[in-house]
Amino acid sequence: MTLEIALVFALLLGALVVFALDLFPIDFVAFSILAVMLVLGPWLGLRPEEVLAGFSNPATITVLAMFILSGAIQRTGMVNWLARRVARGRWAQGGELKQLLLVMGLAGPISAVLNNTAIVAILIPFVVTLAQQQRRAPSKLLIPLSYTSQLGGVLTLIGTSANILASALLAQEGYRPFGLFEFSGIGLLVFATGALYLLLVGRHLLPERPAAADVAEKYQLRDYLAEVVVLENSPLVGKTLAESGLSRRFDIHVLEILRDGQRLSYPLADKRLQPGDVLFIRANREQLLKIKDEEGLALAPEVRHGQPEGEDLRLLEVVIAPNSELIGGTLESTAFRNRYNCTVIAIRKHGAVIRERLGKVRLDVGDTLLLQGERSALERIKREPGFIVTEEVQLEAFRTEKIPVALAILAGVVLLAALGVPILVTAVVGCVLMVLTGCLTVTELHESIRWDVIFLLAGVIPLGLALERTGGAQLVAAWAAQLAQDAPPVVALFLLYIATMVLTELISNNAAVVVMVPVGVAAAEALGIDPRAAVLAILFAASTSFSTPVGYQTNTLVYGPGGYKFTDFLRVGGPLNALLALLTPLYIAWLWGL
Repeated sequence: MTLEIALVFALLLGALVVFALDLFPIDFVAFSILAVMLVLGPWLGLRPEEVLAGFSNPATITVLAMFILSGAIQRTGMVNWLARRVARGRWAQGGELKQLLLVMGLAGPISAVLNNTAIVAILIPFVVTLAQQQRRAPSKLLIPLSYTSQLGGVLTLIGTSANILASALLAQEGYRPFGLFEFSGIGLLVFATGALYLLLVGRHLLPERPAAADVAEKYQLRDYLAEVVVLENSPLVGKTLAESGLSRRFDIHVLEILRDGQRLSYPLADKRLQPGDVLFIRANREQLLKIKDEEGLALAPEVRHGQPEGEDLRLLEVVIAPNSELIGGTLESTAFRNRYNCTVIAIRKHGAVIRERLGKVRLDVGDTLLLQGERSALERIKREPGFIVTEEVQLEAFRTEKIPVALAILAGVVLLAALGVPILVTAVVGCVLMVLTGCLTVTELHESIRWDVIFLLAGVIPLGLALERTGGAQLVAAWAAQLAQDAPPVVALFLLYIATMVLTELISNNAAVVVMVPVGVAAAEALGIDPRAAVLAILFAASTSFSTPVGYQTNTLVYGPGGYKFTDFLRVGGPLNALLALLTPLYIAWLWGL
């Protein structure tokens, strides 16, 4: 092993550890990798322009364009309209099996041509409503929604960003990239296998998590919503809320100030306290005891279990979307209350309710926030692209009149790509047409792009190039070839599938593809099998991640709204991962002719 190879392996191992530990946002980690590679480039045989080539890689641009196309479809409300029509059918009123078939039949086909993460984000409120209409726990339908969207994503080249990336890296290795429907036959078999598993086995393993009677109960709010009255002798009289130091001294959140029965407007920090003011606060029992002993403050006779009085004040549950600007920040650093004119009164993270120091909690994709605010403020929240609302959004909020136009543009993109026009060309042209026809505004175009994914691709693509340029990929391939020397070719596909599947659960599907494609191509060449078949095994393994809620973002998105625990995904998704790991290489060997 040369020094250069050792250097690349060290960089790769460091990147995997940082990705897995989730210490920093994924786009920052990728950008840091880029910075390190610019410094180490001379020792790795890479020029600066080669290190930065990830930004101009066809895969990066194509994925960016697909985000924009999905954003345009989302803004027209086409998927919402379709879901609502389907939800009104007789199947939606049936038993659990019928509703499961309905969700799978809706999410799978759409995810074949639109970004599956966006599809899950759009369908979450409809699936939750669908379950509640039949007094069924949403946990019985949301994991199937996530899994089916992933299974639908492997039906075509454009179903997921990992597919597009794998095809581009294959072309970078000197082989013909995949066509739009080239592996759809294998994808159909994988989809059918996953669907049968969910219908026959998986649905019996899904947890039964009854929905709480209301959001206050769901977030256990009865322990810490209370009223504090400012007395005549209080030293706080005449001070602003910020000057009072209440939040800092008692680690509480003042949600509202009531004066003579009227709620004071936001922002609250500059409001001067007066005798008789009622502060509506979020606090636990220990904090309430401390406040009770504070001079000039008194607790109201009883602890409030819901929201403060006022007919225009509402609660709203939202999930942080993958494109949210809040990711990586905190409620304090993002000035959440002033920015959105509402208050976060509870957070669910990884299935658990966060009860302490909400302002300091680092926000991430899939975190569920319980918001309190006026109706008008919450209506604006529903239209924010950075939030996924777990209740239905009215179609009036979308450009439904543009649905035929957006659908025609999307159909043209897919049809021309199927006829042989490069998907990069059709997708970019489609994006321009979406804006010119009014389906999407220029501002919304920027908001539709998942910049974390773009930076991830730009940062890790050069890592794969360095792995190949230094001979590291060939070294790993030689080890793999030696391991599978006397075995049938399908064993090599099985080993590549397993390695990619494990990496995807630990880091991300795109990063796993970048690491594994050079190794897979080199191993296939050493064993004398079709490198494109090897890349297919990697592609399918990276695009179907079921065992953890963090391996794939569709799992992360349903984690909070479903009330799931980490082990739920392992119990339901682990057997599915094992089943597909066994059968997908066989499907590839059968249909690809190894």
